[in-house]
Amino acid sequence: MIVFVGAVVVGATGAFFSDTETSTGNTFAAGDIDLQIDNESYVVDYNIPQYPNPIGQFVFSTSTSWTLTDLEAGVQKFFNFSDLKPGDIGEDTISIHVGSNNAWMCAAAQITDDSDQDLTEPELADDLATSSFPGAGLGELDSNLNFAFWVDDGDNVFEPGQTSSGTPETIFLEGTLADMGAAGQITLADSLGSILGGTNPIPGDTTFYIGKAWCFGTSTPTGEPQDGFGNVKSPLGGTGFTCDGSGVNNAAQTDQVQGDMTFYAVQSRNNPNFVCEEWANPLDEI
Repeated sequence: MIVFVGAVVVGATGAFFSDTETSTGNTFAAGDIDLQIDNESYVVDYNIPQYPNPIGQFVFSTSTSWTLTDLEAGVQKFFNFSDLKPGDIGEDTISIHVGSNNAWMCAAAQITDDSDQDLTEPELADDLATSSFPGAGLGELDSNLNFAFWVDDGDNVFEPGQTSSGTPETIFLEGTLADMGAAGQITLADSLGSILGGTNPIPGDTTFYIGKAWCFGTSTPTGEPQDGFGNVKSPLGGTGFTCDGSGVNNAAQTDQVQGDMTFYAVQSRNNPNFVCEEWANPLDEI
């Protein structure tokens, strides 16, 4: 009984200095790498004369434009044009979002079909390689389609002057479609170099733009004055490129070229030595 009462007294005596501190809501949350792409495409409508392109005005192409999305095979196409003629020209602005984290980024292009679909009488005079029979791997269109890709501010025009962000618009890749298909992999940003300069990754939580122009013939970058308005869109009078189709002969008539394009993003933080050559490009398996 004495022991029991003693226990009660000890339990009821608590007048000591004390303090309690509580930290609530402790959280770990993962960021994301969620690559999404949209595309805004323009081609020349030769029925609408407009300065400085008296042969035609650039108009929006609904078949090769889409809003921000995850690319679905066979649905979103950067190029989907038929009945091309030498001197035709088009321009796209690719908008890239890598998610909330800075990312290294790579791309790859692969030609899947390069063929003569038919042989016309004028084609026979110039196309000695296919004079016997049309077929796969015998097309010349890919060697006559020239491309240029540049870091853009999103307004559909190559403006090589300094942008408002301090990054000049610079061409980082140009050549024929055949050249790009042969090269395969394209480094946009890795630990060895970046199209943004130095070894800077593609920034997270921002919109990153790549401009691209194509020309059925000889493409020449002329550039337009930098307007400093960023990604303000407007109907185009020009792309900052000219296209001369006079050097294209009849060998490319009735030819068809098809291909695939892939983009890859991986976190840059805690991944300081990544190079695009390490990327297991899925196009290599096709």
